[in-house]
Amino acid sequence: MMLERAYTALASINYKIVFAFLFISAVAVFAGLIASTGSLLLVQLLIGMIGGIALLKAPNVSIWILLSVALLYGVFASYVPALSKLPWALALISMLLLLPVLLQLITQKQIPAFIWLAIIFMLYALLVTFMQWDSMSQFLAGFKRYFQMYGLMFALALLAFKPKEYEHWLKLLLVIALIQLPFALFQRFMLGDISTAAAELTDRVAGTLGSSAEGGSSNAQMVAFLIMAATFVVARFREGLIEKSKTIWLCILCLMPLVLGETKIVVVLLPLVWFILMREEFKKHTSKFLLQLFAVLAVTSVLGLVYLGLNKGVVSGMTNTDIIKQTLEYNIGSQGYGTYILNRTTVIAFWWLNHDWHDLIGILFGHGLGSSYFNAGNAVAGNVAVSYIGYGIDLTSASSLLWDTGVFGLLLFISIFVFAWIAAGRLYKATKNPRVRADAIAIQACIAVFAVFIFYDNTLVNILSFELILATVFGYLGYLVHQQNMLTHDNSPFK
Repeated sequence: MMLERAYTALASINYKIVFAFLFISAVAVFAGLIASTGSLLLVQLLIGMIGGIALLKAPNVSIWILLSVALLYGVFASYVPALSKLPWALALISMLLLLPVLLQLITQKQIPAFIWLAIIFMLYALLVTFMQWDSMSQFLAGFKRYFQMYGLMFALALLAFKPKEYEHWLKLLLVIALIQLPFALFQRFMLGDISTAAAELTDRVAGTLGSSAEGGSSNAQMVAFLIMAATFVVARFREGLIEKSKTIWLCILCLMPLVLGETKIVVVLLPLVWFILMREEFKKHTSKFLLQLFAVLAVTSVLGLVYLGLNKGVVSGMTNTDIIKQTLEYNIGSQGYGTYILNRTTVIAFWWLNHDWHDLIGILFGHGLGSSYFNAGNAVAGNVAVSYIGYGIDLTSASSLLWDTGVFGLLLFISIFVFAWIAAGRLYKATKNPRVRADAIAIQACIAVFAVFIFYDNTLVNILSFELILATVFGYLGYLVHQQNMLTHDNSPFK
């Protein structure tokens, strides 16, 4: 009788409530332990974990948070040290998106090749790191830097969001691009005083992507972001989706910050994206193409002269020729970049010179995630980087990939861009939807910008804001390709 009553009592228990109670109790105890440590990083990680788990049923909200916060927090984090560890919480929210993505990988049949390559690269990097294991702290820091926005990329590409949501996210990014101007003006003219060096003033201009009152910023990443935003606007104008006057004003507002800083990569990026957007004009309207080419080169030349003038203000007595020679010397010559011994060219040669055929594993597979990373203000220095302090072996994404993942890793990483380019090109030719055509060719221009940054700096494998831009572009491309595949089966919302 007692057993029967006990069985009845057990059967009447709502185990969901019990589980929820135990889970909340465990979280409360865990939160109390973390709070007692006084570690702001652990507290932010806890907030990111709890918030990310709560958002699993609404991944679109996670994407809103990531797009908004990750591209805006930088300007405040530079002056509020408490926000400097916020990227860890954002990275955790992004990584938690991998959970619903896994279900889609199992059920979804047609997944773009570049998405598969991104997955393979992530698994490859993990395998290499376990093979070349150094420490848990190096692994966690390295994995976070490399893959902190991959959850966002896969979610945009594979989860079933409504088409209107993608358009809203694109508008959000355009709004963020437009508000770079007031922040850039403030950073250029309001932060310094009469004694502030011109180099510090121009180096601070990074909009909301992050700068500091002492100089040093993500100015090149802001410039790239603004050029990509303008590219989408122009591409949609060419398809008749945006009025001419509106296009002009949007492009002016997007590109004005380019003249406030001193980011020489602009003279490469502007002609590059223009040529990709207008390459079909060469055969159809050669005279119009040449006229536009002249205009773009004129604008680029003006920007080049502005940058030369800003450099003259830094080092008096230097001629334009001297400045150009110096720029070439610390990019493709033998002079070190900034305070580093190496520059963007010699960093690759240095990697090769410090490997021989007796270290074939190091050449082909690298030394593990995070092994090449070094930042004087960061406690988690790579085990390889500490042997070359001052050299800057992680100066570019290419050199970081070679040290961390080897030749195979670098080739895998580059192949993601190659296959994404191919996918965007096929989409441009296959679709009859003008909006999709515009976005496809704009995405190709963005891919070219990202490809330049592989050899320009290490932000593609290090800086959260720029990795988010990359993840958004590739994730959106994955979505467009998937919708085009659905169109052939009469299920696409684009039909």
